[in-house]
Amino acid sequence: MAAAAASPVRAQTILDLADAAQGEAPIARALRVAAAAGEDAVGLRAAPLGHLHAAALGFHTALAGPRLEAVVTCPACASAVEFALDADSLRGLGGAAASGDLTVSTEDGAWRVSWRVPTAGDLADVAGRADAATALLARCCDVTGPGGEDAALAPVEVVERIEAALAAADPLAEVAVGLECPECGAFFDADVDPIAFVWREVETRARRVLREVDVLARAYGWTEAEVLALPEQRRTAYLEIVREGA
Repeated sequence: MAAAAASPVRAQTILDLADAAQGEAPIARALRVAAAAGEDAVGLRAAPLGHLHAAALGFHTALAGPRLEAVVTCPACASAVEFALDADSLRGLGGAAASGDLTVSTEDGAWRVSWRVPTAGDLADVAGRADAATALLARCCDVTGPGGEDAALAPVEVVERIEAALAAADPLAEVAVGLECPECGAFFDADVDPIAFVWREVETRARRVLREVDVLARAYGWTEAEVLALPEQRRTAYLEIVREGA
């Protein structure tokens, strides 16, 4: 999906998002972010999960730029490992067909699978369930074993082939980056959650905006609405004046 030019995000939009999405599940938050960015949230809920992730990354670019920074723990030595990614490059990851068929040969015979990529709605509906992986497989795949067995009895190699097909069809649904620990040299994969990145940025920006409102309200007696109505550049200029006079 090609990256589109992003428009600056208004301070009021940031605060509204932080308030409305507080406590929501990740998919619901991402859909709310997409709606705030002018995307079709209803359509994204019914689209492959990678489309929603792309929308979230686009919002991150508009809010804070395309650079994604994170720190993970090395599984071998527990050291902190920093890494950075480019949101716009991730958004450019292309997907294959949204559905397909495959046949997996096992010692007991051939398993036939008709599959479609999971949507954001699928993930939202199974979230929190103890059998989420099994439930998702049942929603998105029609699996038939050599003796008529269903997906619940599919052997590991069949499940792995299904997962590989789904990952290839929607590469932005699950993103992992290969890292090397600078302390012990261990290689490992770190999961990248676009929704978590954008929500962390929304919360950070919301706190910053509230601090700006507090400073300018105290200095000039303005209401929150009057402060938020100022363009960011003008708000920043007033803040600099206040700091210079401190």
